[in-house]
Amino acid sequence: MEIKRITPGYPDTVYESLSELDRKCFGAEGWSPAAFEEGAKRDGGIVLAAFCGEKLTGLFAGFTAADTGEILSLAVEEDCRGQGIAKALLSEFMALIPDEVTTIALEVRQSNAAAISLYNSFGFIKEGIRRRFYRDPVENADIMVKYVKESV
Repeated sequence: MEIKRITPGYPDTVYESLSELDRKCFGAEGWSPAAFEEGAKRDGGIVLAAFCGEKLTGLFAGFTAADTGEILSLAVEEDCRGQGIAKALLSEFMALIPDEVTTIALEVRQSNAAAISLYNSFGFIKEGIRRRFYRDPVENADIMVKYVKESV
Protein backbone atom coordinates (compact mmCIF):
# COMPACT_ATOMS: atom_id res chain seq x y z
CA MET A 1 0.00 0.00 0.00
CA GLU A 2 1.16 3.50 -0.84
CA ILE A 3 -0.30 6.71 0.54
CA LYS A 4 -0.06 9.85 -1.58
CA ARG A 5 -0.87 13.39 -0.56
CA ILE A 6 -3.12 14.87 -3.23
CA THR A 7 -2.05 18.41 -3.99
CA PRO A 8 -3.23 20.99 -6.54
CA GLY A 9 -2.23 20.02 -10.04
CA TYR A 10 -3.29 16.37 -9.92
CA PRO A 11 -5.33 15.38 -12.99
CA ASP A 12 -9.13 15.67 -12.78
CA THR A 13 -9.36 11.88 -12.97
CA VAL A 14 -7.82 11.64 -9.47
CA TYR A 15 -10.51 13.87 -7.98
CA GLU A 16 -13.17 11.92 -9.90
CA SER A 17 -11.84 8.64 -8.46
CA LEU A 18 -11.84 10.06 -4.93
CA SER A 19 -15.43 11.23 -5.38
CA GLU A 20 -16.50 7.88 -6.79
CA LEU A 21 -15.09 6.03 -3.76
CA ASP A 22 -16.52 8.56 -1.30
CA ARG A 23 -19.99 8.27 -2.85
CA LYS A 24 -19.72 4.48 -2.95
CA CYS A 25 -19.10 4.54 0.81
CA PHE A 26 -21.36 7.44 1.83
CA GLY A 27 -24.04 7.66 -0.85
CA ALA A 28 -25.43 11.08 -1.68
CA GLU A 29 -23.44 12.60 1.20
CA GLY A 30 -20.17 11.74 -0.56
CA TRP A 31 -18.02 14.55 -1.86
CA SER A 32 -17.96 15.79 -5.46
CA PRO A 33 -14.71 15.88 -7.47
CA ALA A 34 -14.71 19.69 -7.05
CA ALA A 35 -14.96 19.35 -3.26
CA PHE A 36 -11.86 17.13 -3.17
CA GLU A 37 -9.99 19.55 -5.42
CA GLU A 38 -11.01 22.48 -3.21
CA GLY A 39 -9.90 20.51 -0.14
CA ALA A 40 -6.48 19.93 -1.69
CA LYS A 41 -6.14 23.63 -2.58
CA ARG A 42 -7.39 24.93 0.77
CA ASP A 43 -4.82 26.48 3.06
CA GLY A 44 -4.25 23.76 5.67
CA GLY A 45 -6.15 21.19 3.61
CA ILE A 46 -4.96 17.61 3.64
CA VAL A 47 -6.26 15.12 1.08
CA LEU A 48 -4.71 11.66 1.05
CA ALA A 49 -5.22 8.64 -1.18
CA ALA A 50 -4.23 5.03 -0.48
CA PHE A 51 -3.31 2.84 -3.42
CA CYS A 52 -2.65 -0.86 -3.77
CA GLY A 53 -0.80 -0.87 -7.06
CA GLU A 54 -2.89 1.35 -9.35
CA LYS A 55 -6.14 0.75 -7.43
CA LEU A 56 -7.48 3.49 -5.17
CA THR A 57 -8.38 1.71 -1.93
CA GLY A 58 -8.90 4.53 0.55
CA LEU A 59 -9.13 8.26 1.00
CA PHE A 60 -8.86 10.91 3.68
CA ALA A 61 -9.87 14.58 3.69
CA GLY A 62 -9.32 17.01 6.52
CA PHE A 63 -7.76 20.32 7.38
CA THR A 64 -6.02 22.30 10.07
CA ALA A 65 -6.54 25.97 10.88
CA ALA A 66 -4.80 27.80 13.69
CA ASP A 67 -4.85 25.42 16.69
CA THR A 68 -7.54 23.00 15.47
CA GLY A 69 -7.96 20.26 12.94
CA GLU A 70 -10.96 18.48 11.52
CA ILE A 71 -11.46 15.14 9.84
CA LEU A 72 -14.04 15.52 7.09
CA SER A 73 -13.99 12.18 5.27
CA LEU A 74 -12.28 8.83 5.69
CA ALA A 75 -13.34 5.99 3.41
CA VAL A 76 -12.02 2.56 2.43
CA GLU A 77 -13.12 0.39 -0.49
CA GLU A 78 -15.45 -2.25 0.97
CA ASP A 79 -13.44 -5.26 -0.23
CA CYS A 80 -10.25 -3.76 1.28
CA ARG A 81 -11.53 -3.09 4.80
CA GLY A 82 -9.79 -4.70 7.75
CA GLN A 83 -6.36 -4.37 6.14
CA GLY A 84 -5.18 -1.30 8.07
CA ILE A 85 -5.81 1.23 5.29
CA ALA A 86 -7.90 3.61 7.43
CA LYS A 87 -5.34 3.36 10.23
CA ALA A 88 -2.52 4.19 7.79
CA LEU A 89 -4.42 7.19 6.38
CA LEU A 90 -5.22 8.51 9.86
CA SER A 91 -1.60 7.98 10.95
CA GLU A 92 -0.38 9.95 7.94
CA PHE A 93 -2.76 12.82 8.75
CA MET A 94 -1.55 12.87 12.36
CA ALA A 95 2.06 13.03 11.12
CA LEU A 96 1.22 16.02 8.89
CA ILE A 97 -0.57 18.24 11.41
CA PRO A 98 1.35 21.36 12.46
CA ASP A 99 2.79 21.67 15.96
CA GLU A 100 0.32 24.38 16.96
CA VAL A 101 -2.70 22.09 16.58
CA THR A 102 -4.12 21.24 20.02
CA THR A 103 -7.42 19.53 19.10
CA ILE A 104 -8.83 17.50 16.23
CA ALA A 105 -12.56 16.94 15.81
CA LEU A 106 -14.84 14.81 13.65
CA GLU A 107 -18.39 13.53 13.30
CA VAL A 108 -19.10 9.84 12.88
CA ARG A 109 -22.33 7.87 12.44
CA GLN A 110 -23.35 6.38 15.77
CA SER A 111 -23.84 3.02 14.03
CA ASN A 112 -20.31 2.93 12.57
CA ALA A 113 -18.69 0.78 15.26
CA ALA A 114 -15.55 0.08 13.19
CA ALA A 115 -14.83 3.79 12.69
CA ILE A 116 -15.56 4.63 16.32
CA SER A 117 -13.18 1.87 17.41
CA LEU A 118 -10.46 3.21 15.09
CA TYR A 119 -10.87 6.75 16.39
CA ASN A 120 -10.85 5.53 20.00
CA SER A 121 -7.56 3.71 19.30
CA PHE A 122 -6.08 7.08 18.28
CA GLY A 123 -7.24 8.74 21.50
CA PHE A 124 -10.45 10.38 20.26
CA ILE A 125 -13.23 10.62 22.83
CA LYS A 126 -16.94 11.29 22.44
CA GLU A 127 -17.70 14.89 23.36
CA GLY A 128 -21.27 15.27 22.13
CA ILE A 129 -23.97 14.37 19.64
CA ARG A 130 -25.24 16.12 16.50
CA ARG A 131 -28.88 15.14 16.17
CA ARG A 132 -30.02 14.04 12.70
CA PHE A 133 -26.61 15.02 11.24
CA TYR A 134 -26.74 12.39 8.51
CA ARG A 135 -29.53 12.35 5.94
CA ASP A 136 -29.30 9.08 4.01
CA PRO A 137 -30.38 7.36 6.18
CA VAL A 138 -31.16 9.88 8.90
CA GLU A 139 -28.93 9.23 11.90
CA ASN A 140 -27.24 11.06 14.75
CA ALA A 141 -23.51 11.66 14.71
CA ASP A 142 -21.14 11.37 17.63
CA ILE A 143 -18.81 14.35 17.90
CA MET A 144 -15.36 13.00 18.73
CA VAL A 145 -12.33 15.04 19.77
CA LYS A 146 -8.67 14.24 20.22
CA TYR A 147 -6.72 16.52 22.51
CA VAL A 148 -3.30 16.49 20.86
CA LYS A 149 -1.73 18.67 23.55
CA GLU A 150 -2.65 21.28 26.08
CA SER A 151 -3.23 24.77 24.72
CA VAL A 152 -0.93 27.41 26.09
